[in-house]
Amino acid sequence: MNFVKYAALVPAFCLLPLASAMADVRLDVRNDSTEDCSVALHARADKTRWITQGWYVFVSGEEAPIILEGVTDIHNVYLYHDCGMKLPEDADTKKAYVKVNRMFMDDIPKEGDRDYEEVTFVRLNVPNYTIENNTPGA
Repeated sequence: MNFVKYAALVPAFCLLPLASAMADVRLDVRNDSTEDCSVALHARADKTRWITQGWYVFVSGEEAPIILEGVTDIHNVYLYHDCGMKLPEDADTKKAYVKVNRMFMDDIPKEGDRDYEEVTFVRLNVPNYTIENNTPGA
């Protein structure tokens, strides 16, 4: 019997682990602040490559998903937003560069590039993130 005949005998459920291992990360973001906020993400795509991309703009009250193609684990994703982000003292953070005022998607570090600035990202542990109300006294 040749390989083609054997392949037909392999149950489809045997291929499911391969499909789920290659799934992209979905992150659900909600903006509960009173301002429009821009979000950037820094994520490990594989053992040696990081990607940084932004800006995803969320108007006040908006909720929408972001799909990170090629990223397979939410624990490898860091988030930054420009609405007065407050970092908890025990937060796991990582510094990376973001392009100022323009959409971008980078897979090489941009240290020293005049169109970029260094910001602090916070690690995500769950597939959702809420931008909190940042109004003074709220």
